[in-house]
Amino acid sequence: MKLSGLVTWPVLLQRWQRLSLREQRLLLVLVAFVFGVAAFSLVWQPTQQRLAAAERQYQQQLALTAQLQLARPRSMREPVTQPLSLHVSESATEAGLELHQVNTDGDQLRLNLSGDAKALLAWLDRIERDGTALQSLTLEKRNAVLEAQIVLR
Repeated sequence: MKLSGLVTWPVLLQRWQRLSLREQRLLLVLVAFVFGVAAFSLVWQPTQQRLAAAERQYQQQLALTAQLQLARPRSMREPVTQPLSLHVSESATEAGLELHQVNTDGDQLRLNLSGDAKALLAWLDRIERDGTALQSLTLEKRNAVLEAQIVLR
């Protein structure tokens, strides 16, 4: 049983030898060209695409890192030398907040104060950046005023 369409090496070799030298060179050039195109399409181009994608991802990560560095709290300001109760009451007054009650319990300071929401939240942020630890916070809105019960250390 002979399969038509199958070409064996001896048959290919005979056909090759029947070709003129010019045709053999043209076929070799064609094979080299096809091999080059295949190598470019299957190896070089996908590698370059992966490299470009990796570079884009790296740049995105670099930009995200820069944004995170900007969002980090700035280094602590100079240490507060005055007592915590005095520092807190003075800074709250400067921020336009109204102190209702201040109690000292060991190293804890309990406060009840009220004021504009933005001013109160900005003051809390500043107090924490100054190195005061916020232990608990309860906020309640009454009319246009925000009331806070705070425990600081």
